[in-house]
Parts: sequence; C-alpha cells; structure tokens
Amino acid sequence: MDIPDLLWFLLPVAAAGGWLAARRGQVGKASQFWDYSQQFHEGMGELLSEQHADKKLFSTFTDGETDAAETHSALGSLYRRRGEFERAILIHKSITERTDLDHEVRASAQLELARDYEMGGLLDRSESTFRSLIKRGIRLEESYDALLQLHEREQDWLQAIQLALQCQLDTGRDVAPQVAHYYCELAETAVQSADLPNAASHLQLALQHWPQCARAHIQLASMALVAEQYRQAIEHFDKVEELDASLMPVIIESRFKALKGAGDVVALKAFVLRIQAQKNAYSVVRTTRKVLAELVDEQVADRFFKDQILKRPSLKGLRDWAHDQLALSKPGERDKVQVICSLLDQVMEDKPGFRCRSCGFQGNVMHWRCPGCASWDSVSTIIGVEGE
Repeated sequence: MDIPDLLWFLLPVAAAGGWLAARRGQVGKASQFWDYSQQFHEGMGELLSEQHADKKLFSTFTDGETDAAETHSALGSLYRRRGEFERAILIHKSITERTDLDHEVRASAQLELARDYEMGGLLDRSESTFRSLIKRGIRLEESYDALLQLHEREQDWLQAIQLALQCQLDTGRDVAPQVAHYYCELAETAVQSADLPNAASHLQLALQHWPQCARAHIQLASMALVAEQYRQAIEHFDKVEELDASLMPVIIESRFKALKGAGDVVALKAFVLRIQAQKNAYSVVRTTRKVLAELVDEQVADRFFKDQILKRPSLKGLRDWAHDQLALSKPGERDKVQVICSLLDQVMEDKPGFRCRSCGFQGNVMHWRCPGCASWDSVSTIIGVEGE
C-alpha cells in the first residue's frame, strides 16, 4: 500500500474516531470533531514524512483519547504487516507510555508491541513483554498463546512445556495434547542424537500427560523396530489404530514389517484378512497387495486390489491399475494405454496427500504441527477420489 493509498484509507477512520469522541464526551460541538481530526492529521503527517524520530507522536488528544489511541494502534499493526517494524514499535510504545489512557487500551498496545518485537526479530524483548503481561494477569490467553508460539518457533521445547503447564494453572485450559507433542519433539531430537533411553523417557512422559497421543506410540513403535523388538512395535501400532484409524496409511508399511519380523504367520494372515474384509485407504490397499502376492500369489493380490478399488474408487488406484494394464496390453494397444497412464501421472503429480482441518493447508508430508496455522494434530490424510 503506497502512502497516498494509506492516507485515503485512514481519512474515514479519522472521521469516525472524531465522531465517536464527540459522542462519548456527550459534547455536541462540531469543533471537537475538527480538533481531533486536525491533531490526527498533524501526527500522521509527521509519521508519513519520516521526520518523527525525535518527536512525541499524537501527544495532544482531546476528550477522545481512547478512540485516538485505538486508531493509532491499528495504524501500528498495519505498519507491522507491511514489514515496517520500527514505525510499529514507535507507535505502540508511545501508547503504552501514556499513563492517562484507559488501562485496557494500554494493555492492548503492549500486546501489539510484543508482536512488533517478535516480527522484528527482537525475540528477547518480545518474550519479556509477553511475560510482563502474564505476570500482571493481563490478556492471559493471548499472551500465553503468543509466547508459546514464540518458543515453538525457536524449538525451545522445555521452556514451552513449562509455560504450557503454567498456562493451565492460570487459565484452566487443557494443555495435555500440546505438552505431549512438545515431549515428542524432544524425543525426535534425542533419537537424532542416538540418545534412545532419553527419547523413550520423553515419550513415556508424553503418554503420562496425554494417554491418547498416537504420535508417541508411533515413535515408540519405530524405536522398537530399529531394536528388532517386533512384538513391542506391534503393540504400539495396535494402539495407534485404536486411537486414530485415519493414521493407518502412515503406519501400514512399518506395521507389516513388524508382523513379518515377529515371525508370527498366523497373526500376519489374520491382519491381512481383516484388511480384506473392510474398506481401506489406498496406501493400505497398495501395501497389502504386495504382501498378499508374497503370502499367496499374484492372482489373489490382483483380485483384492480390484475389489478394493471398486469399494473406494480413487485416482491413485486408477493410475496404478492403468500401469498394470500397460504391462498386459497388446503391442497395438500399448500406445493408447500409455497416453492414459501419462495423463493420470500428470493429474496425480501435484495432488496433496494431507490437509489441515483448521486452515486447509495441503501437502504431501504428514505434519504433526500444521505449517500453515501452527495448530497441533490438525493435519490428516485426504480421503476421497483425489486422496486415499
């Protein structure tokens, strides 16, 4: 937004602010509106001319201090969105220093100031400002949310755990799922450092805080697989399916690996029979087809595949079926089938496999924390013709 556009945008805001000031002060004089409007534009002129560094902005309000401060705070937020963090900080800080303003207005400006610091990369100042608000019991929900997001962004999971538990005490909010994910993040870091005992400890703490944490069971199952503790892995995978059956496409390959590693053919066949008797996500169908071909034969596997595609049609299934037909087609028909295969490949090339229920973010990788809206446990597999 250019400066002329910004001025045209703010003119009606200034007018409305002046009118509200007159109404709230119960003064019917037209001069009050013009006094406010003139002071607003003088301050705005200083701000937009970039000659305000040594001046106190908007320092002479009339009876409409609250309305003026709210307008200026909104302007500061606009500057922050435009990436002009110094201007945003200057405006919001000037409001917080006005001891004669309404307490709620100053608190709101302080919250915006903390966000200015964060977006401007001044993370220490941002954290200090958020903690000041929390200590004084002001805007607790918003301050806790913003500070938790700051710790998440910095991947400071221990601080995030401590803060989340404090938030639960102060606000009564259930933070168990969030804390469990923080412990899962710590476990992932420990696994990357080959510190498996510490990783297991973090995951047990995750389940203590939130027994329904499917992610912790997946991580414990993966660790058990690496250690060739196949029966433990199977128990954790069974728990994942019990807690959230929509995660089957995520765990199916590892689950079959655990069943094969355990050497229990009876349990393996029983699991395959259960899959055959129900509708399944396509990833489950594709993986089970391979296992059936190994356990029985190709014909049984192909028949299972076709039956499942008819029960739950999908473009992924149609694409793979077309590639099967390409291998079986006669020389004279092969070019036609190849065209169909190529078209289906192009259609499916950029099709996402996962979607966030909160913001609609889509991707081909499973995220426990949505990259779009930063919410936890909101991403799931896409079910339908274009998905699983």
